[in-house]
Amino acid sequence: MVSSASGMLEKLGVPWEIIVVDDGSTDGTAASVLRMSMQDDRIRLVSHGRNLGFGMAVRTGISSARHPWIFYTDCDGQFDLDDFRMVWDLKEGCDIVSAYRRRRRDPGLRLVYSLCYNTLSWMMFWGGFKDVDSSFKLYRRSVFDRVHPVSTCGVVDLEILLLARGSGMRIRQIPVSHRPRRAGSVSFETVRHGFFAWVRPRAIIEMAEQLIRLRIRTWRGDVG
Repeated sequence: MVSSASGMLEKLGVPWEIIVVDDGSTDGTAASVLRMSMQDDRIRLVSHGRNLGFGMAVRTGISSARHPWIFYTDCDGQFDLDDFRMVWDLKEGCDIVSAYRRRRRDPGLRLVYSLCYNTLSWMMFWGGFKDVDSSFKLYRRSVFDRVHPVSTCGVVDLEILLLARGSGMRIRQIPVSHRPRRAGSVSFETVRHGFFAWVRPRAIIEMAEQLIRLRIRTWRGDVG
């Protein structure tokens, strides 16, 4: 994944860095990225040491970034990095380019969970975004001078978009391709096989709690 990303960025011809946030993985990710970073100092590893949650990983990556634009995605190979050029070309006049999966390639039960989550967020916040939990987003770095996410789970995607919209920032949504998972596992799932992808009850409770906190935060007008 890192090799593919660096090759794509070289072709783009812009200054770049790649930050890999290791959120307590046990699959050798940290060691592999560390070796790459010794050969190219534009590749950086940031390790939590233990699992702190998806939202914390996103927040750590954002706070560690040094360039004017910040792009984030998963390392499981489900997104086609060639779509990044389209995202990059459409950034002018925007503060955030948020991609949604044209045809999501996940187990059926995971699609049901996602539909419920997207519908709930739409209802709670009087309108929302397409496929809000898609991990293929480009942010202008200055967004985070005004938007300060606090979520530690997947709610962080919705939180950033909502707070940015509440601050009058410009958000563009575009479709991208999606592929079946090629690597890694999902930390909040217990079983993934065929149609089934059972999510840990604690993960659902955590998302519900953080959605409620976000609703209260926006009711109070705290969009910073």
